[in-house]
Amino acid sequence: MASSKKNKKNKPSASQKKTSKKVKQQEVSPKKKFSESPVLLLLAALILAILTSYTYKGALDNELVDWDDYTYVTENNLVRSGTDIASFMRLKGSKQSFSPTLSAHTTTINDVFRTAVALNYHPLTVLTMRWNNNACPTCPEGISARPFIFWNIFLHVLNSLLVLLLIYYLSKRNLLISIFVATVFAFHPMHVESVAWVSERKDVLYSFFFLSGLLSYWNYLQTTAKKWLYAAFVLFLLSCLSKAMAVVFPLAMLLLYFWNSKSEKPVDALKESLKPAAWMPTLPFFACSMLFGAIAISVQGGGDFGGLLKKGTSAIAMNSFTDFDLLERLQFTAYGFIEYILHFFVPTNLSAYYPYPDQQTFDDSLFFKMAPIFMLLIIGGALVSLKFTKSIAMGIGFYLITIILVLQFISVGSVIMADRYSYLPYIGLAFMLAMLVHEFAPQKIKFGLLTAMTIASLLFIPMTIKQIELWQNSETLWTNVIELNTSEDQLVRPTMARPLGIRGNYYGKQAEKAKTPKERQNYLDKAFKDFLNAAKLGSRSASVYEGIGSTYGIRGNMKQEQARQLQQKNKAQEAQTLLQQANEDLKLAIKNYSKAIEFEPTRGTVYFNRGVTYSILRVHEKAIQDYTKTLQYAPEQAAITYMNRGISYAALRQNQAAIADFQQVLKYNPKDDIARRYLNQLTRN
Repeated sequence: MASSKKNKKNKPSASQKKTSKKVKQQEVSPKKKFSESPVLLLLAALILAILTSYTYKGALDNELVDWDDYTYVTENNLVRSGTDIASFMRLKGSKQSFSPTLSAHTTTINDVFRTAVALNYHPLTVLTMRWNNNACPTCPEGISARPFIFWNIFLHVLNSLLVLLLIYYLSKRNLLISIFVATVFAFHPMHVESVAWVSERKDVLYSFFFLSGLLSYWNYLQTTAKKWLYAAFVLFLLSCLSKAMAVVFPLAMLLLYFWNSKSEKPVDALKESLKPAAWMPTLPFFACSMLFGAIAISVQGGGDFGGLLKKGTSAIAMNSFTDFDLLERLQFTAYGFIEYILHFFVPTNLSAYYPYPDQQTFDDSLFFKMAPIFMLLIIGGALVSLKFTKSIAMGIGFYLITIILVLQFISVGSVIMADRYSYLPYIGLAFMLAMLVHEFAPQKIKFGLLTAMTIASLLFIPMTIKQIELWQNSETLWTNVIELNTSEDQLVRPTMARPLGIRGNYYGKQAEKAKTPKERQNYLDKAFKDFLNAAKLGSRSASVYEGIGSTYGIRGNMKQEQARQLQQKNKAQEAQTLLQQANEDLKLAIKNYSKAIEFEPTRGTVYFNRGVTYSILRVHEKAIQDYTKTLQYAPEQAAITYMNRGISYAALRQNQAAIADFQQVLKYNPKDDIARRYLNQLTRN
């Protein structure tokens, strides 16, 4: 009886049931139900996709730029047919058009997976670019950038949706937080470089697999179903094959394990993520990371990974450890760590090229000296914050993990930082901000504050559109870089030698395509000015001195032609003066071509141009030597080279050698009248 009374006493009454039901209804607020609606998630995804596509549509009109695009696409026989590349080289600067029909590839898929391109091993990226290959008779390089950029945009849209979904799960289905983070990711101006630049296909592609892999691993943490872990590994492998930066994926897995921990104290969650249960499943991932890391180190150092890969180029991407001491490397690392955070909040003065500071600037800069302290304070603050929240450690942790490899402790390339490196890291910073508001803002203003943050992030769109316009072509891109690095008294900083040289090359190519003599001269003057400025700043680029040499060569040719016209008008003295000036210009051309060869001994075009100059000066012995070098290093110019060498042999009365060269010309073009005329004359003799 007592037991019966006790059960009856503990049994809730009808009124208690109603009260309990009301409490539960209050716990699940309408706003929470509203934000967890799958329909709203789909609607948000649709709006995000449309807005992102609209924002980036202007990039479809952009051209290939002289900043890796020629290496990755225009002159890459893994992407284009070697036949099409040779055709482009032969017809460059001529009035003939390119064929609208694609030639069959001269390389195989096996070549794609066995060749390093631009000191990087990312065969999957190259393969997708190969699929975008096209023929464009009206385009400057005979190939259009449009399909490459279209798929970059498509991948960026997909990545934005993946960010939306990933943050939706990490924030326990908080739609507003996920919309904010995805909006920042989709529209941040710092991300334009990863999307609008053809060569950065690797960025959007590796991120697609990276984010998909994190989603798969998160599903594994929720369900413990091994299929999700296997899927994560496959996606991680694909990400590594797209870009080596994906090797940090296992660390991101441990970070998700930490975030998923049910421990009440954040410190306990961190300890839990370091236990065998957390890292044992990641061991195959770490092994794969070590493999791709070793490949990257070998390739970027100019190696071939023990002979397993083909060298795409002989240049070295990594600077020597002796270039900078340990303290300088730490300062560069901290500088980048802080600068990316500053650009997250204030994305102004964005550039395609952030050069290392010159020694004087570096020595005088207080920021470089203080940067390591600021960096330690931020990382230390994230660890201290574990006393009361996981959000800061999660956000800073994701930011640090995904950016650590490009913070220039091991100096790679010629820039201290790059916009594209912020592509994934900014997810961590945006997520941290949103979660801190969600956790600590007063309940009454929380919803409004997150909404205001999302609306504010939409203000990035006009800035992003403007940034996209800077990638229109090489002139707009590098003019922006040079202007940002020009002092108030119009002095260009010493670090601008390379940008000036690249812009000079662009002007030189525009001169080749000019429709009028005036337009051609205008571009030549611009190119010459940029080349001279680059040389004054100490450029060691072969293209700079080749450009200077070409300008002097053109001037010499023009003065010779003017001298001939004066001779026909019986103005012998004026003609003689012009001929002397022409010879001086041609000798300066040879001097600069020789300087270019010092910096790049295998540059075939320089040998050809110097050979032509020697021919004009009638120094045929040296001309023949240069034409022979041209055949060795620039076989795509064989037809015109055999012609010129044959003429030089004929001038020296070396008839048999001349006949052999003219016969080679006829193999390329059986109807060549000049070669036939020379052959007829030589065989009669």
